[in-house]
Amino acid sequence: MGSLFKAPKPVRIDPPAPPPQPVLPEPAQVAQDAGAEARRRTQRGIQGTINTSARGVLDPQPIGLTRKSLLGE
Repeated sequence: MGSLFKAPKPVRIDPPAPPPQPVLPEPAQVAQDAGAEARRRTQRGIQGTINTSARGVLDPQPIGLTRKSLLGE
């Protein structure tokens, strides 16, 4: 004997594929890049300094003129 109603077959839903893993650089390459960046940053710092001549802030001034200190007094 049959029944009036049939149970539907379950629908199979596959989970989406995981995204690909990012490729990590090799540790030796990371260390080399970090060293190169440190050298570039050091060179920028040296080139960015202000050169002061021998007559700079610490040169004695003639008597009567007040001398400025490094604090801007």
